Amino acid sequence: MAGVTLSVEEIRAAPPEVRRWLEQEIVRALGMHPSQEHPAQPPPPPLIGCNVEEVRDMLSLVQGVLPVVSVFFELGREAAGVPVHGMRAFAIADIQRHSRLHAPAQVIECLDLLTDALRRVRGDAEAAFYALDNLGRCLVAEATMHSILRLWQEIVAQQALQSSSAGTSAKSE
Repeated sequence: MAGVTLSVEEIRAAPPEVRRWLEQEIVRALGMHPSQEHPAQPPPPPLIGCNVEEVRDMLSLVQGVLPVVSVFFELGREAAGVPVHGMRAFAIADIQRHSRLHAPAQVIECLDLLTDALRRVRGDAEAAFYALDNLGRCLVAEATMHSILRLWQEIVAQQALQSSSAGTSAKSE
């Protein structure tokens, strides 16, 4: 039998998958069940699955607010989210850290601004962009996560194309 000692800093710096695995192992070792630890809450409202055009329109509405843009693209990180019944769950703490925000409440404020943008794009005052669960996670529709990822890839590809064409122009001069 071998033992491993991890500092709080090492655990915080670990990838989300490792932290989730550690949490599961600790819960299992203590003989607890997650349902005992976190009482059931009503299911979140149905979340809107956005297509690429909708997330592009949402981004255009919030592009001047850097923290909101940062949170927006965090929701497109496939490896950072966990699939949950047609949704993706992202740890608020991870979004906060990657977006360089100081408090979870700031992440929520950014998510609320994204909800406002979705409602404007859809013309639906009741549209739900995200939900929070009792595990400190933000849930978005799986389709929304994939659309944000595709938009990110389009932007990066466009930037690469512009950079390569600028480099080709400079060489031909």
